[in-house]
Amino acid sequence: MLLSSQTRLLVLGLSCSPSLLYAQTGWEKDGCAHPRPLPSYTKTLRPADLDKMAIYIEADQALFREQGDSELTGKVHISQNDQELSAQQALYNRQTGKVLAKGQVNFKGPQVNVTSQELEYNLNSGLGKLTGVAYLLNGTDGRGESSELIQESSQVTRLKNASYTTCPVGVNSWSLKAEDIKLDRSTEQGTARQVTLNIRDRPLLYLPYFSFPLTDQRKSGFLIPNFGTDEKSGLRISLPYYWNLAPNYDLTLTTNMLSKRGLQVENEFRYLTELHHGVIQYDALPNDQERQNTLRYHFDIQHLSQLDAHNQLKLQAAGVSDKDYFDDLGSSLAASTIVNLERTLSYTSQHTEWDFSALAQSYQILDNSAENYARLPQLQLTWTPTVTSPLPSLSASSEYTYFSRSQGDNGHRLATQITLKQRFENAAAYLEPKLKFQQTDYQLEQASNKSIHRSLPTFAVDAGLFFERELKAGKRLQTLEPRIYYTYTPFREQANIPIFDSSERSLSYSQLFNDNDFTGKDRIADNNRLSTSITTRLQELDKGREIFRASLGQMYYFADRKVSLPDETAKTGSRSEVVMEMAGELNDATRISGTAFADVNNKEISAGQVRINYQDQKERILNLGYSQRKGEYESAQIAFATPVTQQWTLVGAHEQDLKNDRSLETLAGLEYQSCCWKSRLAARKYLLSDNATYDDALFVELELKGLGSFGSGTRNLMENRIYGYK
Repeated sequence: MLLSSQTRLLVLGLSCSPSLLYAQTGWEKDGCAHPRPLPSYTKTLRPADLDKMAIYIEADQALFREQGDSELTGKVHISQNDQELSAQQALYNRQTGKVLAKGQVNFKGPQVNVTSQELEYNLNSGLGKLTGVAYLLNGTDGRGESSELIQESSQVTRLKNASYTTCPVGVNSWSLKAEDIKLDRSTEQGTARQVTLNIRDRPLLYLPYFSFPLTDQRKSGFLIPNFGTDEKSGLRISLPYYWNLAPNYDLTLTTNMLSKRGLQVENEFRYLTELHHGVIQYDALPNDQERQNTLRYHFDIQHLSQLDAHNQLKLQAAGVSDKDYFDDLGSSLAASTIVNLERTLSYTSQHTEWDFSALAQSYQILDNSAENYARLPQLQLTWTPTVTSPLPSLSASSEYTYFSRSQGDNGHRLATQITLKQRFENAAAYLEPKLKFQQTDYQLEQASNKSIHRSLPTFAVDAGLFFERELKAGKRLQTLEPRIYYTYTPFREQANIPIFDSSERSLSYSQLFNDNDFTGKDRIADNNRLSTSITTRLQELDKGREIFRASLGQMYYFADRKVSLPDETAKTGSRSEVVMEMAGELNDATRISGTAFADVNNKEISAGQVRINYQDQKERILNLGYSQRKGEYESAQIAFATPVTQQWTLVGAHEQDLKNDRSLETLAGLEYQSCCWKSRLAARKYLLSDNATYDDALFVELELKGLGSFGSGTRNLMENRIYGYK
């Protein structure tokens, strides 16, 4: 039977299941147009109230047969369950559910759009084949071609002679090509054989076998190789393998080939359970060719057990084979300056009114001049009872520690502290007096005076006022906040007490309001001083942000200090340096911050630093810095990133030691970005921890949109050195 133009035919059937490819999204910047490779679909006349599982067929002309194939001609549309097929002509068998379509065959689904020359498909079984395929992944820029697309089962799709790229049509910057791709949705895994990565239609990388996830779920397989070079290790080629051992733990095994040193293996094991999580890292260089084939290794363990809402167990442990490991094999300037590696096992129990903690802590010493004491163990108990106004708040703590190291005094220390304070405040002012008592007892092993006892009270009072005024018709608010802080601690002779964990605090704005000039518990400063300060803030009320803040303060001493560290002279003088801090926004793109210490006696700035950060909407970045301390150091820093064209960005960073007239670190790089790929090149020269030797490194990275990046971590290097760079 021949039906008229725009014939509509309704049949019931099973859901079609076309293939699905997975790709990453989230490319930050796009300078290219993205023409769509597939034609749009003409809106059909499918009734809105039709069951979505019903098969709807529409054509200009149709020769319908109860038995055998029905012939559909001209603007053929077949739709079912958010999926639509269109072609110039098609044969449809109602009994078997088989469809044969030719001539501009288009398929549209929620995940993928496909065009092909010919389609054979069974609506009942969901099996079929498309020939001469071009596909587009919805919601991404992923697209590709395939000579054949075969639906082998409801869960398995196979592509022959297939390609994939995220570049727009007509732009062949990069593509992946494979002789055979298998997509298995039951395992959420895709596998490809005879794979090549092509750059501008030229093969760059070949893999005989490649596997990838069809979703964002983790999956075992090789990751993209990395490469780089530096002066000490030479050319570095890294091949990482990700092993998804279970849903809650995995292992990344990276094989590094170092041209000057040999084969290195890096292992990172991660685990997560309901109560525990952590990371275990172990890196080994079995035969270092630069060290007479000796074993070089590094390990780092980070573990946390949240036993319940109150109790926690934590382990941190790191170690290396030798003290030069980070100088030779470290990947950053910070790593090359490590002087010791911490190993700590701690337990904490936190409750409403009391806390308890226990730890054992030791160090691997890399620099003998900086050997820390081990704490084997340290036990601490804190009690803070709940009180109601007008009663003052009370807290008490006690800490026992055994200190040990290869040189110096070893011994036991018991430190107890009781604090009583009361805060009175309203919207315009506050007053907080505080009384503290500290008892410290030592039992030493090497000292002639093995038992030492120290008792000291401390009194302090903190007070401040708040003034404010509106500016610019109420759009801005300025505050003025004067503050005074007085503290008194009497003198006790402490020269016979060893230094286990104490050091002198550096002068800072926050130190103005601290009752002890030393950290730790081995030194308690004798203090009779008054701190005064004033702070002003400027706030933009409609945006709820602080656009400027400045503080100035100074300490006044009513007596010379007598307590000091060994081999140091006690401080004298009636006043400290003036401490100044400020931070503000010069405009929407520029922020400035700084700290200065003014010696009022000599009328000079003894130390200070200033930072200027500029970042505008055109992605131009400029960071300037300067820091100095009289007689010790003086340095300047500059870092920038600026687009020079739509695709090219120039980056750089430099830190100069002005006191010794030498470079500390220099970084220069280029970034190229198109609509579907990026590349970065950077050169770096930096001073090693011996303060005499420089190391040079070259970093190269290629990032393919939707696929990932391979290279040598150039982006991370630039992000760490250039504030605001992404």
